[in-house]
Amino acid sequence: MEGNGKSSTFEAFPAELREYYRELFGSEAEEIMASLRTPVEKYYIRVNTLKTSRDKLMRILRREGLKPKRSPYLKEGIYFEREGPNFPDDYEPGVKVVRANKFASESVYQGANLYAPGVLQADKSIRPGDEVEIRDPRGLLVGIGIAKMSAKEMVVSMRGLAVEVTLPKFRLPSLSELQSFKEGLFYAQSLPSMVVAHVLEPSEEELIIDMAAAPGGKTSHIAQLLQNRGEIIAIDKSRNRLRKMEEELKRLGVKNVRLIRMDARKLPELGLQADKILLDAPCTALGIRPKLWESRTPKDIIATARYQRAFIWAAIKSLRRGGVLVYSTCTLSYEENEANVKFMLEKGLKLEEQAVFIGSEGIGLENVQRFYPNRHLTQGFFIAKLRKV
Repeated sequence: MEGNGKSSTFEAFPAELREYYRELFGSEAEEIMASLRTPVEKYYIRVNTLKTSRDKLMRILRREGLKPKRSPYLKEGIYFEREGPNFPDDYEPGVKVVRANKFASESVYQGANLYAPGVLQADKSIRPGDEVEIRDPRGLLVGIGIAKMSAKEMVVSMRGLAVEVTLPKFRLPSLSELQSFKEGLFYAQSLPSMVVAHVLEPSEEELIIDMAAAPGGKTSHIAQLLQNRGEIIAIDKSRNRLRKMEEELKRLGVKNVRLIRMDARKLPELGLQADKILLDAPCTALGIRPKLWESRTPKDIIATARYQRAFIWAAIKSLRRGGVLVYSTCTLSYEENEANVKFMLEKGLKLEEQAVFIGSEGIGLENVQRFYPNRHLTQGFFIAKLRKV
């Protein structure tokens, strides 16, 4: 616990992970870890060109009170500048305290309100209307706001607004209440994640499979690039995630996706020979921002990389000769990224150039694309494109 509200990289990352990063990234490691602890500097959304154009959406967003900017890289990209930090790391407001779980704290940290399910504990004397400070489970100050419930209600309620946040540490725009969101005019998606569909270069004559598809960001982007033509098979093993994905595709007006609930490691059982497969592999998510702290260690990296190989094998078996596999992750480790690409190269796949390349070269591998949070002001991300030869 940090009694003084200060927090450092030292406390945020396990010692073994810090050591791992130093070995992998050298002198850049500290900068990478510091960036991971803050929200992205440029918060991206993807214009849904099935329903509108970028210029039209930008006009609508301005009317809705936002300050959208054009992406210089992708014609369907719009971003918003992050605001903050709004108070120094050693700031002590000295008001009553509400503690939130890690997930809720990370949301408050970038401008969201705090809802009752995210509250862990609250000073017993809190009444509606009181000014409160919100801290994460380790004591880091993530925001200040006005209580909308009593302490008891906050802790026992399963729904409802607990604290209206007036001063978060950082502020990103809140989008899900906008009319333009409800009408399906955009999808909140990071820049590297948007690059993936362009690297896949889908065409409507092809059989395209998205192996770990929910919540549907990349699937719906492929559908958009195909202008709702052709067919995409989207696979996920979670019934709940698929149901949400179905609602999302409906909101966006996507009509050319067939959803299949199954464990993608069993893909060869469908007997398909795909022209293109997207494998956005389950990963340690070490590149996701903001990360108030990280609990994973190099052991988790090794176990996850091994787990990913079952998906990779299934993809290779389900790809026709000459077919293309795009492999992506939202993590920074070598084992889950370049090492798994080397595994694919040993299995007879060949690396291809990527149509859109705005990241950095890989570690010891050309033609793979890495996004670093400190260099590219994005999530940490990795993309490789391989052909079965």
